[in-house]
Amino acid sequence: MNAVGKVRGAGAGFSLIEVVVATAMASVGILGAAGVVAAIGSQARRAGWDADRAVAARTTAQALVSAGFAAAASGSDTVTVGGRRYAVARVVTTRAPGLRHIALTITTPGGGGTPFEILLARPRPRPTAP
Repeated sequence: MNAVGKVRGAGAGFSLIEVVVATAMASVGILGAAGVVAAIGSQARRAGWDADRAVAARTTAQALVSAGFAAAASGSDTVTVGGRRYAVARVVTTRAPGLRHIALTITTPGGGGTPFEILLARPRPRPTAP
């Protein structure tokens, strides 16, 4: 046997190139996994904000319905949901006698608004008994 064969057989380890390639591949995989975890966290945070904005819209809609048809007017106020304050803008337009369209825009503290729409109808009087 020659000297190269003896050294190769005696060491039986990895070469420097193999170690560098394996390390590079492992680091790419780890960075990819970290990116996926960050993206999942961001999506979960957005989903929480969307749910809070929907609750703010529902709260505002319930207040408008409770106030009654005549009290529905354009304006703005704030609603606190989950410890965060959301700005609520209302634009009320009359579509027909007895029917009002209410456009709500819920704005998050960091900006970005979500539109919601509501149709509010005047209650019909109950028929009288003959």
